[in-house]
Amino acid sequence: MANHKIPNHLIDPLTSSPSPSKITQVATLQNYIQELLGNTHHTFLQGSYKNGTAISDINDVDIVAVRKTTYSSAHSPRHFPSSISWDSIFSEIEQKLRNQRRYQWTIERGDKCIKITGAFNADVVPAVQISDDPKSDPVAVYSMRTGIEKMNRPRTHYDNGVLKQQATKETYKPTVRMFKNWVKNHFHDSDTISSFKMEAFVHAMPSDKFYNDYAGTFCLVGSAILDKWDRQLGQFSYTPSVCGVENIIEGWSVIDQQNFLNQLLESSGHALDAYNASTISDAEQKWRLALGM
Repeated sequence: MANHKIPNHLIDPLTSSPSPSKITQVATLQNYIQELLGNTHHTFLQGSYKNGTAISDINDVDIVAVRKTTYSSAHSPRHFPSSISWDSIFSEIEQKLRNQRRYQWTIERGDKCIKITGAFNADVVPAVQISDDPKSDPVAVYSMRTGIEKMNRPRTHYDNGVLKQQATKETYKPTVRMFKNWVKNHFHDSDTISSFKMEAFVHAMPSDKFYNDYAGTFCLVGSAILDKWDRQLGQFSYTPSVCGVENIIEGWSVIDQQNFLNQLLESSGHALDAYNASTISDAEQKWRLALGM
């Protein structure tokens, strides 16, 4: 791809991951939560920290806590004469988290998780087994709001991300971080598009759209995402999640899809102008508009 005049100092922060010290903090926190829960649970990281797609200033971590030898009544073929309620499963973890003395944090129950708020924020997601191995996918998680158990495949998500990273010569994950920063800058705290959906869009794009020139990659991947807009339906066409099972378009409101489309159209135009700009000042101005900087 052709050279451009967009300064590196406007690109590099967008693709950067958290610092090694922050990653160490996350690992320490996960190990401590495992220690608190004991051998009745198997814990592991999921989400952007685990998948290597966390943006540099993120302060949230997702930890799954699988209750060993406890099986989903909705998704497991195994059945038992006795059962434990999801309320009890949540309460058991909440009590152990509240009784600790190392950190100053507050505990609050969310829809599918237990929220820890402190120097580092964490969502601990209670889960139960579906297969006989608590270390294999899928596991079952529960929504307090809907009362429905759902299959979750965080380790498959991770494995598929590793394969995509290899297929794109190590450029996939930095590209995901760049688009996540784009979402944060343009949509702030709105629910227009989640990080989960944004990562899935990037993952679904052909590997030949990814280059170590991230300005060019933003243009190519952004254009490929726009091509998924179905004008007849007035929404995006089928797009699989990173784990390959869900259609991320299902349940996404048409209004939010349209807002995402409009902003990506505008940003893609500015990014292309920045890429083709003849002066550094013009390239910088257009790139800032594209990424919401």
